[in-house]
Amino acid sequence: MKNFRHKTSPWLSVLLTLLISQHAFAFDAGEHAIIGDVAYADFEKVFPNQIRNLEANISFSYGQLIAMSADMYVSVEEISLDDPGFFNGFFHRNRNSLKKCINKEIEAIRTKAHYSGCDDLDFAKKKLQYVTLAHDNYGHFAWHNIKQYIELHEKALWFAQLAYLKCTEQQKLDSKKDCDERNSKLEKMVSESDYRNKQKSKYRRLPKLFPRKRFTKRYFLNMPKDKMIRLALFTNAFADHYLTDAFSAGHLRVPRSQIDKFVEVYDNKEATKKRNKGSSVSGALTQYLHNLDGSLTGINVVNSLGDKFVVRSDKQLFSKHNSRELSGIVEDNPQLSFPIRATQASLGEIFRVIEKGEQAAPKNNFSALQFVPFVENPTEDSLSLRVASHIEQHGSIKKAIKSMSSEMQLVYKSSMAIDDISYKEYFKNFVDSIPEMMKELRGQIAVETKNKELRKRIPKSLLSALKTLN
Repeated sequence: MKNFRHKTSPWLSVLLTLLISQHAFAFDAGEHAIIGDVAYADFEKVFPNQIRNLEANISFSYGQLIAMSADMYVSVEEISLDDPGFFNGFFHRNRNSLKKCINKEIEAIRTKAHYSGCDDLDFAKKKLQYVTLAHDNYGHFAWHNIKQYIELHEKALWFAQLAYLKCTEQQKLDSKKDCDERNSKLEKMVSESDYRNKQKSKYRRLPKLFPRKRFTKRYFLNMPKDKMIRLALFTNAFADHYLTDAFSAGHLRVPRSQIDKFVEVYDNKEATKKRNKGSSVSGALTQYLHNLDGSLTGINVVNSLGDKFVVRSDKQLFSKHNSRELSGIVEDNPQLSFPIRATQASLGEIFRVIEKGEQAAPKNNFSALQFVPFVENPTEDSLSLRVASHIEQHGSIKKAIKSMSSEMQLVYKSSMAIDDISYKEYFKNFVDSIPEMMKELRGQIAVETKNKELRKRIPKSLLSALKTLN
């Protein structure tokens, strides 16, 4: 792989970051929200679909939680706990504003049959991290989203087990002995966990009015049952954000971290470092592949159950087949049923453990992953062949690059101009390197799935497909 020595100046990075839309890389917030709320309908009788924040007096629907997780909030702690005391009122208002923006998008999809609502600048004003998370988006793409789902779903199942072990006040009155036994098991689980007992020192040094509360073992032990159930749902909503991302065409196989590695110049030691954040240029190149795979025609896929369907990309989930006309009716959109069923399966595992305890926890595959799609014919419909066909169709690299958004074109070309690099030559080298990047991604998956705990959660068909991503 040929590398260009390329570094964008700091001031330009700040400016260009403000131009990058997180929506260029993920399902529309309204899409995430509708999937989550339709899936949650099966469980509303068990636990109402108004899930109150653990500290602040504000509630969210499960779909809203999926929409905000990872795109607007960086962790389960940040979204589920109260904001720092000094800023509480300000951030509380912003949480309500975010809900209103998401609801606008839901209403537009369902009643106006088009995508509209708050624009990205509105989201950025209400949640500044919304902008910066566009660079830190590895977890939303191929393989990474599966890993993120598994990690967070495991954590949500652990919280669900704690919720099962906690007794309500009535249960304590009805069966003190049983509740004492449960509490003993709960204390053992929490004490043996790796959750910290104290806040990190950097938070302890700050004035008390600034730091947000953080999860500790004592916090878990003191939580009532209702709050622990909510924590399990907050955590699983975070997991389901990454799960539903896996149903977006532009997220099936784009080698996100390998693109970033292509853009950067490493020495051998640096090249082995774990990377979490991208750059303006790698974001632009990622968007090109993302948009290409997420074109109107979509990608023919199959899942581990043998279901064959077509996946399309962001702001296309509710589009009728080969059309830009929208419909929220599942019968009009067969592809819509699969992320919904996956989310239902994910939630089902959580609620079964809340009801029955550890014995109900999945022993092997996570059931939601059997619905996750993979390319039906990876050899005949490879990413590199699709890129070559796209460039040939447009007649030149210059015209092909126009499939990026206008903002991303500006990001890309401006960076090249400042470093005095031919943007067309750079792009050609990038295109020529796609087969090697895919090979590196396959190698990464082969190495990481040697982990037995990770491997046992993934259906064999999906695991095999991931190892042959092309």
